[in-house]
Amino acid sequence: MKRLIGLFLLIFGISYSNTLILTSGKYQTYIQQEEFMIAEGENIIGPISLLPIAVVDAVDVSADNLSIKRLIIEKTSQDWKKNLLGKFVTVEGEGRVIRGTVISIDDRYITISGKKGFIVTTIPEFSSRISSHLRWEELFSPQLTLKVNSQEARTQIFKVSYPIKGIKWKISYILKIRNGLKILKGYILIDNNTPVDFKRINLVINGKIKKTFKDMAIPPFTQKRIEFMKRQIQSADDLKDIPIGYVHIYKNGVYKTSKRLSDVFR
Repeated sequence: MKRLIGLFLLIFGISYSNTLILTSGKYQTYIQQEEFMIAEGENIIGPISLLPIAVVDAVDVSADNLSIKRLIIEKTSQDWKKNLLGKFVTVEGEGRVIRGTVISIDDRYITISGKKGFIVTTIPEFSSRISSHLRWEELFSPQLTLKVNSQEARTQIFKVSYPIKGIKWKISYILKIRNGLKILKGYILIDNNTPVDFKRINLVINGKIKKTFKDMAIPPFTQKRIEFMKRQIQSADDLKDIPIGYVHIYKNGVYKTSKRLSDVFR
């Protein structure tokens, strides 16, 4: 007999190393791996938290030898007021503290269901605050729920893929000249222009450079610099097989200029 079982991420889900794939274009690809115990028959899997910077319309889910019957995404808004709806908050201001679940909120009033009942109060001035025990990621992360059908009980890995925005990358070089010796170093520069803190991810560069780096960290609002080559150069022929980019030139430890890679020997 088929059974319907709800498996929740925080209790039964196990997160694996996720993968960030960098390609040319506006969006990059993020792949999450989540493992769940599933039962024979129908299963409800989730919620699975996606990154707040996910483009949810393009979410794709795959699982080997498993039929995915339905996919539901609970979207979020960049409007913090909308994201507080249904959440437990603390409102402080004018010597009072109110705690409860947000029923509605607008520019002037917030309606809360608390231990003392139904409360409508004005939103405190900026010197006070409305706070939640939830982290930023939890408030702004879209939630994914799956309905799947399995022929047997087992553990199952789900791969959730989707584009993300706010990540850019480029190629840059530093040329050091000393006593006639020219050493060229190549770097991948990754700009994380988002509040997302990427920790212990597998980073895949899929462009003119094809590289994979494991257990990488890219903190929020930072630039990550990764060296991908180092070589001695003597002529333009030594530059033919490397990707284009700007070269920043130092001579005897002093910065001189920046040029296109193709102009280094001109």
